[in-house]
Amino acid sequence: MAKVPMKMRRRRPKREMSGFLPLLFLGLVAVSLFSWKVSVLFIVGLAPTIVLGVTGKGVHKSEKLQCVGFSNIAGIIPFAMQVWSRPRDFSMIISDPINLVAMFGSAAIGYALIYVGPMIAAQVLQAMAQDKLKQLAQQKQALLELWGPEVLGDPDGEGEEPGWAQGRRGGRS
Repeated sequence: MAKVPMKMRRRRPKREMSGFLPLLFLGLVAVSLFSWKVSVLFIVGLAPTIVLGVTGKGVHKSEKLQCVGFSNIAGIIPFAMQVWSRPRDFSMIISDPINLVAMFGSAAIGYALIYVGPMIAAQVLQAMAQDKLKQLAQQKQALLELWGPEVLGDPDGEGEEPGWAQGRRGGRS
């Protein structure tokens, strides 16, 4: 009787692990030891961050989670300070729709940074590249004035610049 080879199991690709959610959970536990109301406020206010942590996908999941999470926390802190100093105002603060809009709106700013940030970075990098090209053209012109057109490889100074001077690859005209 011949042995039947074992089936090869396909491995699932490793998922990117973020340290943000465990750190957030530990922070909430630590805060709840001192004031459970502040902890409940954070849980309610961090709903967009928690949803992103559970449902988020993609290559840069942890960076997206940090961007949304930190901006969301920044929107919750003023209300947490109010609850910390006056715990009796907890129900008023958590039930006010304006406060919830402010907390969730700060998470929306984090989401906006995720989508608008790369476009702004691309524009800045493109502007920097254009400035560098202008600077290189000025340096080339200064070299031509200082050394003459022979620098470009044309002893007569007439004719077309070589391919490498025009930005073409390969070094041939």
